[in-house]
Amino acid sequence: MTEPVPSPFDILDFWWQAGPSKWFARSDAFDCEICGRFGATVDAAIGGDFEDWRHTPHGALALLLLLDQFTRNIHRGQARAFAGDRRALDIARSAVEQEFDRAFPKEARTFFYLPFEHAEDMAAQERSVDLFRRNSVEKEYLYALIHLDVIRRFGRFPHRNAVLGRETTEAEAAYLADGGFSA
Repeated sequence: MTEPVPSPFDILDFWWQAGPSKWFARSDAFDCEICGRFGATVDAAIGGDFEDWRHTPHGALALLLLLDQFTRNIHRGQARAFAGDRRALDIARSAVEQEFDRAFPKEARTFFYLPFEHAEDMAAQERSVDLFRRNSVEKEYLYALIHLDVIRRFGRFPHRNAVLGRETTEAEAAYLADGGFSA
């Protein structure tokens, strides 16, 4: 028997109930909970399902959570953690252009902006910095600047190299050995 597909509101409700203490903390239990409740939905979203969701603020945000956040929880430490990034960035660009982010409080807007921050693309990084600066949450703005610096220096996130099967350059290895971030 197949589980019913959750609605965008089911996804948003789950995420808000989890709260900031779980959003960015590493937790095997939380990762397992997301996988159990939303694993099939994440896979469907990566495969291109739920395209109609992107046309409303709540639907777009739910898709961004599935593609940019839940993938990182469910597939932590694997290449598949980044499988939704390209689609998430496309949805985020469209959503921000339509000002869907403005329909939510600052803490929720973060999830419209993270796909820009997660992109290995300089233009997306610059947009990330602008969006996080505009959102006026100092810590998030700082993280956006750090991500931009890494892409400016290396053109990619060196901490992803191992799981993506990429060679690490000497400069990247030195950066990582010196405490370069692993987000």
